[in-house]
Amino acid sequence: MTTLATGRAPVVRNPRGSATTPRVPAAVPAGLLLATLPLLRPGTLGEYTALIGAGVALAAGVAAMLRRETAPTRPVRAVSVFLALLVAAYLWLVLHTVWVEDLIRIRSQFQDFALTVGSVVAAVLVLNDPRARLALGRGFVLVLCAIGALWLVTALWWAVAGVGTGQIGMIPVGTVGPQPVYLPFTVSYSTSSVFGMDVPRLTGIGRESGWMAMYCAAGWFLAEAVGYRSWLVRGLILAGLIGTLSTAGFGVFVVVLAVEGFLRPRGGIGLGGFLRQVGGLGAIVGAAWIALYAPVFGLQAKQTSNEASLDERSDATEAGIRALTTKPWGGQGTEKQAGINLISDIAVNGLPFVLLVTAALLVPLLLVRPARGTRGRAAPVAFVVFATLLLSQPAAASTWVFVLVALALACDDLTEAERHAPGDLLPRRLQRRLGIRDTSGAAS
Repeated sequence: MTTLATGRAPVVRNPRGSATTPRVPAAVPAGLLLATLPLLRPGTLGEYTALIGAGVALAAGVAAMLRRETAPTRPVRAVSVFLALLVAAYLWLVLHTVWVEDLIRIRSQFQDFALTVGSVVAAVLVLNDPRARLALGRGFVLVLCAIGALWLVTALWWAVAGVGTGQIGMIPVGTVGPQPVYLPFTVSYSTSSVFGMDVPRLTGIGRESGWMAMYCAAGWFLAEAVGYRSWLVRGLILAGLIGTLSTAGFGVFVVVLAVEGFLRPRGGIGLGGFLRQVGGLGAIVGAAWIALYAPVFGLQAKQTSNEASLDERSDATEAGIRALTTKPWGGQGTEKQAGINLISDIAVNGLPFVLLVTAALLVPLLLVRPARGTRGRAAPVAFVVFATLLLSQPAAASTWVFVLVALALACDDLTEAERHAPGDLLPRRLQRRLGIRDTSGAAS
């Protein structure tokens, strides 16, 4: 027990906790929040379990507040700005629905505001704690690795035993209803032919493959922010991304990877940096070509395998572009996939919502100050999320998408020592295998 002297009465703080202020390990709030991945939208079960997910997120926030009694917090200014802009965006959604008198959507918009904003606020409480944010980030990356490994096993099993073998059950996925689960535990809602061989199209923790692809693309960059530098980690995440067979997810990933690798300034002006950035222009062109023409993943391949989906998204996007000059305040969308992305959302929820969401994702990046000698990972994660929402997925009621951005912003605030501190749950040898370079000097 320690006593902190002040000008008034001494303050007694018990680092081990007490009956009224129990000591809560960082893994508790982080684990509870991680458990909401499939429960909150756009998770696998999110269309049915959003209320349960919000309750678990609230429990994570309560655990974080209990932990605050015995562990110091370090809020991140960028996360606070992100939260303020997100709240403004969702307030606009509610007010806009009342304004256009869309009686059918009013109730759902109030529910989305409470569930989405409430869950993100609970996540921010967890992320205020450096150890909890590190545990959450590492847990998220390990979930992606596990899903990628499971998909590889299923694909190999199919190659040996036949397509569709090894089904162990059904679970509801998004709005498409019950879908098969294959050994060892791969969730898939369809199959696709890859170079003549049918493979399961991975859904994972998303309600559709596009969301899972976004998680994998973001996880590729987030892994370094939480100390996982191993190529094993990146290889398994890449396997999960490939398993989704998502054209948009693949295209976003290769373009952001090229921009991050070649064009982002890294301090100083020299011949090497100049040549790297000039080469980066070629890399961007190459990445764009891959996104358009790559076999299986490219847009051209998608036009032959899923033309109806592309046409519906194209109609909704064109309606959003027209709305810039005809009804920028939004209205009641009439297209089949109205609001499917930020561009099409102009015609539904209005330009202010689109601008506020864009600001929430990008403006906080201006406040991020990574530790000396480390590369910030919040920017590529935010770019992956922004590009995904801009082109192919809806921003409204996508709770874990915003939690992911807040997580990346918070992890960039970790010091180098915190980033490479060993965890308490995994064996040290496994942590070294995952890329933790320095296992000394763990934070308490």
